[in-house]
Amino acid sequence: METTNAGARVGPTLVNFATNGQFPEEEAVSAASVDPSCLSAALEVLNEAKLALETEIKEISRDSAANVDIWITHAKSIQDDIEKSRRLASSIVRQAEADEQRLELLEEKDAYVGFLEKEAAFNTHLGDALRSIQEVNDKLDKAEGLAGEKRIIEAMAALEDAWTSISTTPPDSTIRAMRILDTRSFELRTLIHEQFETIWEVLVHMDVEQFALTVNKSLPSEPMNLDQAMVGLKAYNEVESAAKNFWNNLDKYILKPRTELRTGNLPSIQIEENTIRLDPSPSNVSIKALFQDLENVIRFLVSNLPPEFIKPLAGAMMPVMSTRIKELWLDTAVPSSLDDMVDYQKALLQVSEFANKLDSLDWPGTSSFHDWVSNVSKIWLSKRRETSLDWTRNQLALGVGAPRFAEKIETRMVPRDEGHHITATGDVVTDDWDAGWESGEEDNSLKITETRPPLMNKNSVDEARKLSQTVSAESIIATAEDEEEGDGDDGADAWGWGDEDVIETEVLPVEINPDTKTGKQSTNGKSEKPNLAGDVREMTLSEKYWTSSMPQPVLDTVLEIYEDGARLTKAENETLPVTPAAPGLFSLPTLILAMYRAVSPTYYAIEACGNMYLYNDAMWLSDQLRDFSTKWKQRRDLSDRAYGMVRLDSEIKALEGFGKRAYTNELITQRTVLRDLLGGAQNFFQQDKTELEHGIKVVVKIIRDLTASWTGILTWSASASAIGTLVNTVATKLITDIFDLASIGSEDAFTFATILSRVEELDDLFIKPSDPSRPNDKDKPKLSLAAQFVDKWLKMNYLSQVLQSTLKDIKFLWFDSELSLFLTVEEVVDLIEVSFENNHQSKQTIREIRDNPAPKGVDL
Repeated sequence: METTNAGARVGPTLVNFATNGQFPEEEAVSAASVDPSCLSAALEVLNEAKLALETEIKEISRDSAANVDIWITHAKSIQDDIEKSRRLASSIVRQAEADEQRLELLEEKDAYVGFLEKEAAFNTHLGDALRSIQEVNDKLDKAEGLAGEKRIIEAMAALEDAWTSISTTPPDSTIRAMRILDTRSFELRTLIHEQFETIWEVLVHMDVEQFALTVNKSLPSEPMNLDQAMVGLKAYNEVESAAKNFWNNLDKYILKPRTELRTGNLPSIQIEENTIRLDPSPSNVSIKALFQDLENVIRFLVSNLPPEFIKPLAGAMMPVMSTRIKELWLDTAVPSSLDDMVDYQKALLQVSEFANKLDSLDWPGTSSFHDWVSNVSKIWLSKRRETSLDWTRNQLALGVGAPRFAEKIETRMVPRDEGHHITATGDVVTDDWDAGWESGEEDNSLKITETRPPLMNKNSVDEARKLSQTVSAESIIATAEDEEEGDGDDGADAWGWGDEDVIETEVLPVEINPDTKTGKQSTNGKSEKPNLAGDVREMTLSEKYWTSSMPQPVLDTVLEIYEDGARLTKAENETLPVTPAAPGLFSLPTLILAMYRAVSPTYYAIEACGNMYLYNDAMWLSDQLRDFSTKWKQRRDLSDRAYGMVRLDSEIKALEGFGKRAYTNELITQRTVLRDLLGGAQNFFQQDKTELEHGIKVVVKIIRDLTASWTGILTWSASASAIGTLVNTVATKLITDIFDLASIGSEDAFTFATILSRVEELDDLFIKPSDPSRPNDKDKPKLSLAAQFVDKWLKMNYLSQVLQSTLKDIKFLWFDSELSLFLTVEEVVDLIEVSFENNHQSKQTIREIRDNPAPKGVDL
């Protein structure tokens, strides 16, 4: 049933799709299966639809036949119009092609006309160019003709006109004709310039053989005068070059021989009308005569040369002339002292008058002379500074020279009832030399033997230590080493920069107690006058030493400068032109002393004992300056201004630091040498006996050689202090190396003691020599002061005894002698442990020593 219905619906569906484009919406129809038997029915429906459509078309055609005929008529009309348009378009194309041909012909005719116009313009330009070239050539011919007639000014004008024409000529400069004209114009310019130079040399003629200069304003034989020549110089832009050449000839042949100072006579300058010449007759060698000759020369130039030539001539002349006069004449007239001030004032007046006369002549370049007069004080101070520094430098360059004797004298107040006297070391000792070595036990004293040192009580030991610390240079060297580590700039040290940071440590072993100096200011600001009662007395101490010849010239220069400064500050010298230089003059000694500190080490280094000479010189110079400063403030012949002008405290401090650095540097160097000879960082005793004896022998010889050298330079106390430092360095190294040993055999102990004894033989270096002025001193016993100058001396002595002692002797030294005052308990115990067997006796000795660590009541 469904199939039959679908087949019946196929035909209508196809018709609707063909006529209306409708697709079946029902799925049953669109998805139905069409059986072949249904096709016939579908065809019938289609045929029916076809017939209906044809019938409908025929009915429509029958109704619109009249409209179709009208349309056909309109179509034929349109076709005719199209044909007419086609024919019209063909006609237009043909006319357009004819117009293009006419345009091409017209363009050809226009191009031809343009070509004719260019040819006409070219011919016109060529004619103008040829006429311009002819005109330039005629002008060059005219200039050449005028030059041939020596009518230079007119020739130059014609040539200038020709150049103007060349610059405005239409042809390009690359054209051969123009290049020829340019070449000809330059050749003609050269020719005219040569003729101009010839005429200029005739007008301004320098006769080299006669040393004469003639200026002709005009000559009958020459068509050009001097004023016209200036026009030529301006035209050639050679005014400055001509002026410079004129000055060079004038200076070379006339002024330079007159103004340069020579050993022979100076020639004079003669002026005759328009000629100035150098006369071989000698002239007066004075500034006044020189200025008179220069004034005459300048007046001659002003009266004979054109004004336009004066300014460039003065511009070339005055810088050279003023510099030469100042360097050769005026600077030499500046005195280096106040003695020749009268002649100097005359020179100032003469310079001022000369400059004023040149100003009246409107001659430029006189400012340098006016400045020289107005800066008189600065110039004199500069000359004084230069002269002083040069003279001091030359004196220092002479080197150490011959040694000079010097004496250090000090005065102090000491108690009268003590019965003491002051030794050269500055220490107070008793009249009885043996009193300091008493044991203090029931008037029993130990005698000095070869194997044991003299026994000392607690007071004597403390005194020895204080004395040793007083004269020892160990602290000085330590301070110097710290300073060198903190500042390695030797140049700054030499000039005194940074000296305010230096720790003040007195190097000289002799130091005056501030409280005992006469007239010393106390802490409350009041002057402490010495007690003149019977309980004190005044003692004068003196020590002799030697200085080089270097500090005396420095001191003389400084004192002379201060004296001149004092003179300038006086009322009667206020009119002197150099009086304003007084403050600057008082500052010159600082430069002198700074130069001494900077330059002198170079010359001190040449000498073997240069550092010690430097130390003595610096200390001597500082003492002299200190005395001068003190006396300066006590003078009554000075003005109020002069009293405060001398400020030497910082310079004295710098000099003392300068000398101390040299002293300590020398000691540091020698200590380093001795340490290296003793093995340096290695243990000196870790060698065989032969090497030990040889090494200590070399060390002892070096110390004795240094003693021989330094004793002839330093004071005895300073020399003993320095040698004591070196011996203390050796003793410290040996003691340290012994305590660093792990074990010491009996033979080694004897060898070590022998080495120490070689050092102890240096005690004769610390025996103060007798004073020849005191004959009674020869009969007094001479004892060595080694214990005072060598801090480790007694410790080394006792160590030597311990190395040679038995346990019983060690107990004696510890309990009955002074061993406990110089060696600690641990040091003695260590020596016992490394030197003796570990048995009951050694343990008992160690126990007893530990139980009584301070048998003398002094705990180290």
